[in-house]
Amino acid sequence: MSFWTGCRADAEPAVAAAVAEATPTPARDFEATLAAVAAERARLGSRYAAARDEATRAAIRAEARTYFRTTVVREVFPAWLGMPWGLGKNSTADRPHAPGMTVACGYFVAAVLENAGLALSSRYKYAQAPALQVQKALAPAAADLHRYFSVPGETLAARIAGLGDGLYIIGLANHIGFVVVDGGEVRLVHASYTDGQVVTDEPLVSAQAIADSRPKGYFVTPVMHDDRLADLWLRGAAVPL
Repeated sequence: MSFWTGCRADAEPAVAAAVAEATPTPARDFEATLAAVAAERARLGSRYAAARDEATRAAIRAEARTYFRTTVVREVFPAWLGMPWGLGKNSTADRPHAPGMTVACGYFVAAVLENAGLALSSRYKYAQAPALQVQKALAPAAADLHRYFSVPGETLAARIAGLGDGLYIIGLANHIGFVVVDGGEVRLVHASYTDGQVVTDEPLVSAQAIADSRPKGYFVTPVMHDDRLADLWLRGAAVPL
């Protein structure tokens, strides 16, 4: 099964309508968010580098994981909502609502990770790689790869909820996005090629992209749940692909 991040090439962008409906976060406000993320990463990174015992380092890694996931869900995702989805040379935005830009699904995933302070070896390569390759780069442990075959959205949502609260990446047929599990609620956050064709936060159970991928199945992996990724974030080291 090949899961690609190029989004649905057969979909026609609806950029004008998306722009009209979007309520973008002012660029200066998002730059302030990025600066705050960088400052917090540096602060925690300094403590991590100075830690003299593993117990202290483990506690800082746990703090970093919580900060990263919270920042993605509460700060980064909301800023991107309504950003037009698209394909082609203008679909590589690394900031939400950049003038004249759209964002493809893979570029959205890569941009969100970098916006939250995670260095990628190459944003472009991450954005263009097969979804499964991206997922294995971020969560390489075999136990972290959850593969679900042709099940309906209701079943998929229940099984992902069973993995526990947190942030995940889902690889679909010709698509990639994030899944947020919070108190049993399972939501898909992605640069959507369906409906309004914008960055969308919607219930996973009823998402058209989930229904489209059902014949080929789905891959789900956690994000920033392990010591390896937390260590790379704290040190500002790039995650290889």
